[in-house]
Amino acid sequence: MSSGMLLTLVTLTAALIPLAGWGAPERGWTPRPRSARGRRGVGSSAAGVAEAMDLLALSLEGGAGLGAATRTVAATLEGPLREELDGVGRSLQEGVDAGPSWEAAGPRWSPARRSLELAALAGVPPGPALRQAATDLRRETVARVEAATARLGVRLVVPLGLAFLPAFVLTTVAPLVLALVQDLSW
Repeated sequence: MSSGMLLTLVTLTAALIPLAGWGAPERGWTPRPRSARGRRGVGSSAAGVAEAMDLLALSLEGGAGLGAATRTVAATLEGPLREELDGVGRSLQEGVDAGPSWEAAGPRWSPARRSLELAALAGVPPGPALRQAATDLRRETVARVEAATARLGVRLVVPLGLAFLPAFVLTTVAPLVLALVQDLSW
């Protein structure tokens, strides 16, 4: 291979290298620190709500009242979930109706509110309804994660194609073509 062709190949490769970093995080990006215990604990996600609903069902089945059970479960949570659920427990213990108490907690607690309302209307214990709602919430969360993963796979095709296809052409196809041209020219 002549020095002119080699120089052209190196120049093209150097020009395409920045494309490989397309879509990379910004320079100032740093990973989010984990909690002091080394794990995130029950956070503000749908998984945290589902776990809280399971704990609430266990507490109610153990004989605790709804207000006390709600405050006990809230003590195990972190961040906004703790505040929301503790607010529900306080208002229930103050004698406020369950509907407005759960409405004040926010939309992420609507599965718990609906389960408790259905159990009260049917006159059955709320534990099984809360457990089923928690299972449904986990199932929905898994479905959302799977859909997001599929979208990510599709979105990665373009940057990878822009980065690897030119690299493949420059490292494999171009030298082969140049070698064939050189052999044919002799």
